[in-house]
Amino acid sequence: MATFSEIFKALRKDKQLTQEQIAEIFGVSPQAISRWENAVSYPDITQLPNIAAYFETTVDDLLGIKKTVKKQKIIYFQFRWQENANAINEYLEDGWMVKEMHTHPLTDGQHPEGVVLIEKTILN
Repeated sequence: MATFSEIFKALRKDKQLTQEQIAEIFGVSPQAISRWENAVSYPDITQLPNIAAYFETTVDDLLGIKKTVKKQKIIYFQFRWQENANAINEYLEDGWMVKEMHTHPLTDGQHPEGVVLIEKTILN
């Protein structure tokens, strides 16, 4: 995971600004910028929204915070189990996991039918 120092320095360099120029923009000394980029100190917390806005990013991204997002899908299956199994397997190959599976009671000669709930966790 990238740190604030690494992210800030990369953003500054992407804008092709010197430490002196970015210090003037944020109203701090060039030495403060150097300390931020070397993880010796950090900006005042109240400056983070301004820094993020200047670089057109979010405070979370600036701080290297990754969010976990869970996506879920429900797949209904009936009669042609093999076709449904193939569709479910495609999701599983793409990193999805079966969270729940519910089937109806079967009697002789019936084809399975029910619901599969699949889930995928994504770091955002």
